[in-house]
Amino acid sequence: MKNYSENFTTISKIDCGNKETWSGKIFLTFDIDWAHDEVLEDTINLITKAGVDATWFVTHPTKLLRKLRTDLDHELGIHPNFNDLLSGTNQSSSKEIIKDYLRIVPDAKSVRSHSLTQSERLVDQFHGCGLTHISNFFIPYGNLSPIAPFQLWDEMAIIPHCWQDNVALRISSCFPNTVKDVAGLHVVNFHPIHIFLNTENLERYEKTRQLHQKPRELINFRHQGQGTRSVFMKLLGIDDLD
Repeated sequence: MKNYSENFTTISKIDCGNKETWSGKIFLTFDIDWAHDEVLEDTINLITKAGVDATWFVTHPTKLLRKLRTDLDHELGIHPNFNDLLSGTNQSSSKEIIKDYLRIVPDAKSVRSHSLTQSERLVDQFHGCGLTHISNFFIPYGNLSPIAPFQLWDEMAIIPHCWQDNVALRISSCFPNTVKDVAGLHVVNFHPIHIFLNTENLERYEKTRQLHQKPRELINFRHQGQGTRSVFMKLLGIDDLD
């Protein structure tokens, strides 16, 4: 696949009423999910080699955020985790959780909740905290085509994504050819840990959990066949750095 780097852009640039800002473009997004710096940097190196724009949904402070924001001019959004609140193990309010993440990325305009947690009240709280673009809606590629962004109340932009690496592993869905099918909105979601591992099934991911913060050991368990990393590089039109 060719490298269509000019077709890659970032979530907060989407104007729902202006198709030129999203139709036929590719929105590459990442849920960082507390990845070790070396795991995260592995993905950043591939992105740098491809020279494409991306949106990163941030879970924790790391020195690499400055590189993403300043050196690469990428978009940083937030990836708040409400799971412990829902299970009753976190006594913080959802608004307090959002504000905690905004302390890490104070200029964030885009948000994707961990586990895609969504509600009307959260939309109001996102808006009240200055967020403008929500990417919590997953519409599997081919189930509704073409996909388009839309607005809710308070002009909150809803940006559905059509492919997600960990979900694709659960439902055995192929990666959509977003370059040939240029109509509609194409937002794809990757996780650095799956790119690092070249995950081909969730068993590999689960069996290596104890090593996810030990990348120099974890690298020995990278899948050598077709997996998330090879799909990712095909999308970018590059060869591996190894």
